[in-house]
Amino acid sequence: MTAPAETPGTSAQLLRPVLRLLGALDGHRPMFIRSTLSMTAFQLAAAAAAALSAYAAATAATGPDGVDLAWILLGGLGIALIAHGVFVWIESWLAHVLAYKVLDGLRLRLHDAIERLTPNGMRRRRAGEVAGATMADIESLEWFYAHTVGAAMNAVAVPLAVTGALIALHPPSGLIALAGVVLLLAVPWLAGPVQARQGKAVRDEIGELKAVSLEGAEGLREMLSLGLEDRQRGRILDATARIQRRKRAFALRAGAEAAAAEFVAAASMVAFALVLAAAVRSGDVPAALFPAGMVLLAAAFAPAASVLPMFQRLGEMSAAAARVLGVVDAPANTADPRDSVDPNGDAGIRFENVSFQYEDAIPVLRRLDFTVRPGEHVALVGASGAGKTTAAHLLVRFWDPVEGRVLLGGDDLKDLGAEALRRRVGLVSQNPYVFRGTLRSNLLLARPDASAAEVRRALDRARLADTVADLPEGLDTAVGENGASLSGGQRQRLSIAQALLREPDVLILDEAAAHLDAIGEKEMTEAVAEAMRGRTTLVIAHRVSTIRRADRVLFLKDGAIAATGTHRDLVEGNEDYRRLLAGAEDTGDLSTVV
Repeated sequence: MTAPAETPGTSAQLLRPVLRLLGALDGHRPMFIRSTLSMTAFQLAAAAAAALSAYAAATAATGPDGVDLAWILLGGLGIALIAHGVFVWIESWLAHVLAYKVLDGLRLRLHDAIERLTPNGMRRRRAGEVAGATMADIESLEWFYAHTVGAAMNAVAVPLAVTGALIALHPPSGLIALAGVVLLLAVPWLAGPVQARQGKAVRDEIGELKAVSLEGAEGLREMLSLGLEDRQRGRILDATARIQRRKRAFALRAGAEAAAAEFVAAASMVAFALVLAAAVRSGDVPAALFPAGMVLLAAAFAPAASVLPMFQRLGEMSAAAARVLGVVDAPANTADPRDSVDPNGDAGIRFENVSFQYEDAIPVLRRLDFTVRPGEHVALVGASGAGKTTAAHLLVRFWDPVEGRVLLGGDDLKDLGAEALRRRVGLVSQNPYVFRGTLRSNLLLARPDASAAEVRRALDRARLADTVADLPEGLDTAVGENGASLSGGQRQRLSIAQALLREPDVLILDEAAAHLDAIGEKEMTEAVAEAMRGRTTLVIAHRVSTIRRADRVLFLKDGAIAATGTHRDLVEGNEDYRRLLAGAEDTGDLSTVV
């Protein structure tokens, strides 16, 4: 299990996850440079416009001799104002287009990471963690890319340019302005560790609320049947109250930072005014430049002050970035080989001394060794926890063995690409997931290019055609969240129809008849038996009616093969097998298992 991310202790550590995400700007650098330069241009234009207007007013006030100069200055002011408006529009457009392009790339990286994790990696993560990284955290980073990166650079560049002009005008007052800008930026920087803790706490609580909400939505029927509505409401209220407490603390700290920044700005302006006024009285600086100097000081503070909200949210941004990176950086449980081999046509299966255990758990499979011949129909039977489903998941390579090898047609699965493998091996699980949409959209997930005739044939073979014909909109009937409008048996048949549409060489049925009644099971079993003729089939089963049809039975006990043979052979010769099946049929009459 991955260790929880440590809370950054310094502002440099706070910036680390955020700065790592700057790599997402690769490929968009020309647009980023244009956006940043546009921001620099409009901020400098704003400073020039303010200084020119103040200087023009002061010059005009000196008497008739200054009026002509004032008109010239007002002409420059007009140019500065036009430039300011144009560059504001350009920067806003470029910044948002850049942000959306970068977020598109991040979403793809996150999707690839989730796909790379496979079910084994997802077992270690709550739904709220992944949902938060996928939705809220990615969306919150839009603000960072659109409004933060360029602003942070200009918070240094523009004040330096303006204070440089002030130093040229009058060095002592210019140095005061520079010191004020540095102190203004130091306020949020020094508060970085507190920001980090608070930002992480807020994002963690939001993730917890998402997890609680998702669990409530996914388990709604069970929750209502058990009368747990008040308990779920209480959990949501508690999670919401914790978020509010975290956000109040966040707001108090942000308010204190803002007050400290305002104090620094006010003190700097007073000191600057006193020094510059003394210079005017001594004749070192023309009086007309005094108001222009004050305006330039405000212009130097403006970019630095504008990034204060950014710094105040930096802890939250850092936590969001860390959560996204936590998913993106998660190691792959299985990885495609650099040079994958082309699978041959042999559909035989071989488990060669395979051992496997989940992390921090006891071994599930212990030197499992068996072979399934091409076209053979084999049933895996064993008590709950014997390793049947784990063996099936190794065959579709949701994870790799700890020891030993799994081979398909003589090829180690590690040498086959995941796409090629999953084209050849189809899995019908006990509780198949149905995606939101229609029956048609779910079927076409298996083969997007399937023709209407192929879809109808798959429905017929899965004994689902009559059900579809009775629906008001046929294949275009909406199925709801996770197939909520379908029965358990219909979801199972839909999954089988998907597998039949793909026509895999190897079919794995993990308790595929679990949700069917006796009539439905008989119809479906006959259809699948006909469709799977000539294909390698591995059935995980408890029902005797399913096991009887197998060419051979592998009896698993404690993660290893305890016995193998036909169903009748095992019933006659293995007491543990007889007892298991008698218990599965909920009867003490052992004659029912023969």
